[in-house]
Amino acid sequence: MTNPFDFSDYDTSRDRGSTEPTSSWPAADPFGSASADPFASQPSAFAPTAAAESFAAAQSQRPGGTIAQGKPPVLWLSVAAVAAAAGLILAITAGSFTAFAFLAWVLAGWVAFVLLARYTVLDTAQRAKPVYAGSKWAQRSYWVVVALAGAGIVASAWHIAEWAGRL
Repeated sequence: MTNPFDFSDYDTSRDRGSTEPTSSWPAADPFGSASADPFASQPSAFAPTAAAESFAAAQSQRPGGTIAQGKPPVLWLSVAAVAAAAGLILAITAGSFTAFAFLAWVLAGWVAFVLLARYTVLDTAQRAKPVYAGSKWAQRSYWVVVALAGAGIVASAWHIAEWAGRL
């Protein structure tokens, strides 16, 4: 194979100039066998490197166990549903008593939504696993709990507003 950068056949004496090695180019052999390629000492960009070969020779390092499967943390959703339902029931049945109206507001509002936030954080962590077995039931139940909590907040806030209006 011939070197595409070998221009020694076209070299003339007037092109050489002085024989002093002031140039950064390699000196040409008088018999034309030396390469005039200034990049000959550089590694080729297309030559296989150690990094590329390590991927080709690497064996599959799969773990022998099972793949982690994520699923919705329905326990947190259930506890939030209980808190929201308890707040709504308390607001409807005993909301005329101011203390119970405030307790219903805290249960349906703060407690239920903090538990829903915890559910959301844990569900997001489960979704980050390689496989996630989501369920439509859990997704719909989330919105049912939000609606229960909202209804409990509105019912208890109504009783609190009636109490505050009588002051």
